[in-house]
Amino acid sequence: GIIDRYINVNGAWESHLQHTREFILKSLAGKQPNNLAVLGSGWLLDLPIEDLAGMAGHVWLYDLMHPSQVLHRLKKFSNVTPVKADITGGAVINAFQTVKDYKKNSVKLTPEQICDASFRFPVEPDWIISLNIYSQIGQLITDYLSENITYETGDIDRIVYLLQQAHLKLLSPGKALLISDIREEYFDADGILAGVREHVKCPFPVAEPSESWEWQFDPVGGYIQGQKTVLQVHAFQF
Repeated sequence: GIIDRYINVNGAWESHLQHTREFILKSLAGKQPNNLAVLGSGWLLDLPIEDLAGMAGHVWLYDLMHPSQVLHRLKKFSNVTPVKADITGGAVINAFQTVKDYKKNSVKLTPEQICDASFRFPVEPDWIISLNIYSQIGQLITDYLSENITYETGDIDRIVYLLQQAHLKLLSPGKALLISDIREEYFDADGILAGVREHVKCPFPVAEPSESWEWQFDPVGGYIQGQKTVLQVHAFQF
């Protein structure tokens, strides 16, 4: 649904996408990584893939799935490889399995059991970009779990915390970038703040972001009916 939302907001994302691409290029200026890993490459909307392919020996794009349009676009790059992978290390299949088991025998896994694995790079990178995926790692899984199983709020928050903690451990100090929305803000028709949803459960290891900006995620009121949604984005250079 991400590409549909991008189309439906009529260019409202462009400032965010441009900020993201510029932050990546500025942070990697003058560097020539042999193996550059991108976690959460998606539709490549926010990734300056042409520039990265020109500066890196090889670019590895990791995501749970790669749209066919993206795979077609990448054919022109001899040094860019899309890798289909669960960057949680197994929490996706664990969540699926616990829903299956719960429906069969009413037994559910604990947060620690769901998050008991860790991701391993098939090719060790010397630079990593975490690309607008940090806030989604836990949310997609916990939304699925909550639709099928009754979990306490503390358990849901714990799952998100553990998955975000594991993600941060993938990022090598001095050789990693992380771009992520940290909260949603909802505004009514009069532009008055109507609600806030925090996305970060596991705090970042650095106190202050390198850069911050707003993402006009949904100015048309489709995501939260009748409300404008703005995401606050922080970008870090570890």
